[in-house]
Amino acid sequence: MAKEIVLVIVLVAALAAGIVFFPIRGMLGTAASKDEVIVLCGGSMRAPLEEIIDRYAEVSDHAILANYGGSGELCAQIQKTGMGDIYICHDPFMAWAADRGLIDSWAGVGYLDVVIIVPKGNPKKIGGLKDLAQPDLRLGVGNRIYSTSGVIANNILKKLDCRDDIIENIRMETKGHQQRCTDVAMGTLDASIVWGPVAELFTEKLDIIPIPVEYVDAVTSPTYGKSDLRNVKVTIGITSRSKDKPAAREFYEFATSECEDVFRRRGFRTSKR
Repeated sequence: MAKEIVLVIVLVAALAAGIVFFPIRGMLGTAASKDEVIVLCGGSMRAPLEEIIDRYAEVSDHAILANYGGSGELCAQIQKTGMGDIYICHDPFMAWAADRGLIDSWAGVGYLDVVIIVPKGNPKKIGGLKDLAQPDLRLGVGNRIYSTSGVIANNILKKLDCRDDIIENIRMETKGHQQRCTDVAMGTLDASIVWGPVAELFTEKLDIIPIPVEYVDAVTSPTYGKSDLRNVKVTIGITSRSKDKPAAREFYEFATSECEDVFRRRGFRTSKR
């Protein structure tokens, strides 16, 4: 029963947030032709996917149509509509989808770490997590129920004596990492906790402060089981409906075997710690 309840929550969250489509080539319709590949990609992996698509265009004429959204929202979309050939996400969604027969095969391509971001020059002199408790600081975090980074932030706070003061400073709690990066860069927020690879896209306007690994731990949920938050995997999978589609299989093999350097260059960790 708990699994069904959480699934309903995920579906409602997806509908409430909306799923925005950003086709790379052509218009995204209700179904792809045999030479078109629909890729459902979590927004935090957008930069490497765009580079992979450009690289793939040098060796293939297949059209790649990219659809970006939250990893959880896209997972719900696959289950609800059956649409999509390739799914790119971070933990814990791939294993959940595979357990339900939505994914035929999948492979890890990297790992995500959370970091603290501050405006360039670090005007609030933030050196670590405890500095997020300073009075009147405006802090942004991921949604602490519906987003993986928000769950990580919430578990980090539980380990800090100053957690109540930090929680008092939270001014924004959203799923969108790029939006929080933009808000810090523009001065709407003084700091935020976001995925490192997304922060790397804003290094001209932001300073990045690592979060020590000892603050990150594993977590267990009734729906997704145990998740290793120290090593949040980024995975690429081919959906069950497209396992025998040559164009989808070709792109899947290319992305999972030829593009590790793309993820590493984009700020993803490529080995387990």
